[in-house]
Amino acid sequence: MTDTFSIAVIPDTQILSAKHESAFTALTRWIADHAESLDLKMVLHVGDVVNAGETKEEQYRIAQNALNVIHEADIPMLIAIGNHDYDNQVKNDRSSRLFNQYFGKSVYGNKPWFGATFEEGKSENSYAKLNIGGGNFIFVSLEFGPRDEVINWCNEVLRAHSDHEAIIITHSYMYMKGERTKPGNTHNPKIYPGASGANDGEDLWHKSFKHHPNLIAVFSGHHIPHNLSYRIDLGENGNPVFQSFQNWQSAPNGGEGRLRIVKYQPSTKQLCLQVFNPFSGDYETEDGCEMSFRLTAEHIRDEVKFPKITADV
Repeated sequence: MTDTFSIAVIPDTQILSAKHESAFTALTRWIADHAESLDLKMVLHVGDVVNAGETKEEQYRIAQNALNVIHEADIPMLIAIGNHDYDNQVKNDRSSRLFNQYFGKSVYGNKPWFGATFEEGKSENSYAKLNIGGGNFIFVSLEFGPRDEVINWCNEVLRAHSDHEAIIITHSYMYMKGERTKPGNTHNPKIYPGASGANDGEDLWHKSFKHHPNLIAVFSGHHIPHNLSYRIDLGENGNPVFQSFQNWQSAPNGGEGRLRIVKYQPSTKQLCLQVFNPFSGDYETEDGCEMSFRLTAEHIRDEVKFPKITADV
């Protein structure tokens, strides 16, 4: 698999920022130390970087110190905003002063891979572009419970980059049982008073994601207490879209810094996923941790029988 490269997906680190600083740093140090051997091209954080919004700024400083390990290793990274990352945790509104102070465009704006943002000076809706092995890729980060105007912006970005394979992150999209978030699910973005105009996972699929033939994957976190679920659906153009939930914040020690390693081979559309635990130093093997698919319509129909729900781990 000579043209295979990797992406690291970091799930909710809020408990690490609040209680387990050393585990957060161990997570990012492992990523930096193994970037070359993994041929790592991108790091994607699905949000809830911190736990307490503006009420405990020291959590932002802890997170910044840990994530700076990735910046210093010159690895591209996008960070989605989670509900706990908003100043008032979307209890009142979408104020994101601290998130943008610590993880805003000032951090990314001069990077050659950084694309643009939806709103000037606010990075919670942004995208990055990379040429990897001669192929074009776009990575899009969307806010918690994206508003209709953000969805429209995302659609424009994906249409304008139809020659790029696309991967999207947003904090809440997949639920814990292999379904997209919908009314009745606990912690649906629509129930947060400050998340005005929020759309949930079902809305995002029907208003945006299913319409784009270049979309290959969506990653999200947020929900508790279970850890993993996924599904694969065909978009309206016949393209398989892998959709993955991962979150270990309710596990001992805030998840111990577990992360997803995503390996992708564009020439064959082979997608392989693993879970690594820096605390134990092991790749984990429970249901849903190790998976491999070919993202072509005929292989998905024959091999996956989508949607697929993993066991709780």
